[in-house]
Amino acid sequence: MSDEKPAKPQTKISASHHDVFFKSFYSNPKFAVELFRLIFSKEELKAYDWKKLKTEKDTLQDKRADLVFSVPLKSKPHVRFRIFILLEHKSHYDPQLFTQLLYYQTFIHQQTVQSGRPSPVIPVLFYHGKKPWKWKVSFQEAVWASSLSEIPVASRKNMINYTLKLLNTHDPKARGVLKDKSFQSRGVLHLLGRIWSLELSRTELKEVLALFGDFSGKRNDLIVSVADYLEAVLKESRKFRRLWEQVEKELVEEGIFQRGGFMDIREHIREKGIQEGIQKGIRKGRQEGRQEGRQEGRQEVVLNMLKEKTEVSFISKVTGLSKDEIKKLKNGSLQMSRPV
Repeated sequence: MSDEKPAKPQTKISASHHDVFFKSFYSNPKFAVELFRLIFSKEELKAYDWKKLKTEKDTLQDKRADLVFSVPLKSKPHVRFRIFILLEHKSHYDPQLFTQLLYYQTFIHQQTVQSGRPSPVIPVLFYHGKKPWKWKVSFQEAVWASSLSEIPVASRKNMINYTLKLLNTHDPKARGVLKDKSFQSRGVLHLLGRIWSLELSRTELKEVLALFGDFSGKRNDLIVSVADYLEAVLKESRKFRRLWEQVEKELVEEGIFQRGGFMDIREHIREKGIQEGIQKGIRKGRQEGRQEGRQEGRQEVVLNMLKEKTEVSFISKVTGLSKDEIKKLKNGSLQMSRPV
């Protein structure tokens, strides 16, 4: 028999879980700008009007780019010139990343040229992989690698190149916002950054989840997104499920979570939404029923007045129906009264 200890089971989390969670938060310019302030230089932060940061939802139509934003220059507030920011999210390194982002940049450029306002594009990568980022951020260095050193520098200047702005959750700067309460999405940032190790540390899980206590009862949409993300991760790991149950209980006892924690809050919100939908449907049905009842009653009055040979103009004045509507009712009544 071998003395080797069996390897610990690895938690595999579908990349789609990360994508959905990431987009649910950072499609909101209010949160996206927090990421950009961690990435862009002081000069850039001063140059752009971040209060007018806008999500370009339809820019890439059915393309696969994660998020696209536009921001105007402060120096040209009345000019429609915009800088586009292409925000890509990755939980692992993709060898096709630079080629993929080059295609997106080209596509955005074509779209802006067609609109008559060609605009530059800044590619930004949000990386929260299990391993720290160790790859190049330049297109030429990443794609051509060792072959680049054989190409004369003078020739390289004539070749396609761009550099990524990188937000790596392993960096101290990204982790440093944990204590910054003005950074509203700090819980999201740290949850994404630590998701790979959460099942290993009860203290760490509790610390990260406690950051969402401020949202409890205030930002229901955020709580639902967090709950959905955690539930997806829970399904991937039995150990994480047991750990979650322990931590959730502690957070509820400490008053950080209410109504039983994230999961119960999420179900409460959805149940409340269903009930509100049912009540809305009932109210609408009653209203339509009353309207229908009033309509039927008014038609009955019209028919009775017609039987008494009342003038159509007088009936119209009393009931508010037009002469044509009254004549249609009269004709319909005659047709119904005729023998088949």
